[in-house]
Amino acid sequence: MEIQKDVSLAAYTTFHIGGPADFFVSVASGDELQEAYQYGRGHDLPVRILGGGSNVLIPDEGIRGLVIHIGILGTHYSEEGDDVLVTAGAGVVWDELVADTVTRGLWGLENLSAIPGTVGATPVQNVGAYGAEVADSIVSVRAYDTTTDTFIELTNNECQFGYRDSLFKTNDGKRYIVVSCTYRVSKNEQPKLSYKDLAETFGDHAPTVEDVREAVVRIRAGKFPDWNIYGTAGSFFKNPIISREVFTKLQTTYPDIPSFEAPDGMVKIPLGYVLDAVLAFKGVREGSVGTYEKQALVIVNYGDASFADVDAFAKIIEQKVFEATGIMIEREVRVLK
Repeated sequence: MEIQKDVSLAAYTTFHIGGPADFFVSVASGDELQEAYQYGRGHDLPVRILGGGSNVLIPDEGIRGLVIHIGILGTHYSEEGDDVLVTAGAGVVWDELVADTVTRGLWGLENLSAIPGTVGATPVQNVGAYGAEVADSIVSVRAYDTTTDTFIELTNNECQFGYRDSLFKTNDGKRYIVVSCTYRVSKNEQPKLSYKDLAETFGDHAPTVEDVREAVVRIRAGKFPDWNIYGTAGSFFKNPIISREVFTKLQTTYPDIPSFEAPDGMVKIPLGYVLDAVLAFKGVREGSVGTYEKQALVIVNYGDASFADVDAFAKIIEQKVFEATGIMIEREVRVLK
């Protein structure tokens, strides 16, 4: 374990944006994570955790203190009847794990194909797409408790999963750093085809798990930029969840607006529809930052955009949506500072 100084963080995020960290270390095990955190605490340094960098924005001035990059690898499979438990280190590339389960003919993660980032971020964000989310599959999360300096195992219920939300986003939950996750997948055919594009792709055909993954990868490629080419974090904003009353009023202005049922009688509306059909914000650019030409929900760094550029552009979108709908939208991408 080597503590480095003044390390640029732009290369550690899919946005390719971010200033330097005063101190930086990459850890390969839970023990190294514990040692690194204790180092930061012992030297009175603020400590920040960075995984795959796929859902974060880092300020241009960088981060004061110690940044711990999670590089904990390793994957283990164990059978439980028709189910298989998959435990993966927090630093494992998420899509590589999904691809591996699909290759083994296991159902459960295939709808979450082609999502950038690492395993450690999936419970924090409750990553979801195309009618599935990791809360459906997570059995437990092993985490380092920075308050008690111990390692604990959190059950699915204890993770308090919600829409793009979890215990790990709460003030109390921020004490935990994810070390590994255990997912339950199945040997039995369990296709989730409720998402419109998937339903249209397969119709009455019964797809294999490989078919579902290939379809999801193809659909995402048609809507999201290649993060190996463009700087992006994928969907920048959450889809708004509003009351039935607010939605009914919204329909009077926009009768064609789509909607989905949400828990507790709430309604989820696709923000992409508002940005595209209502505001015509697809492919809009301001200098080196803009929305993706195929999906207005995605903000892209087309070259040398800064944190300030992206933040200012996002604020424009937030204001436009509020003026058109009265809804204050939330960012899915978080700022690490």
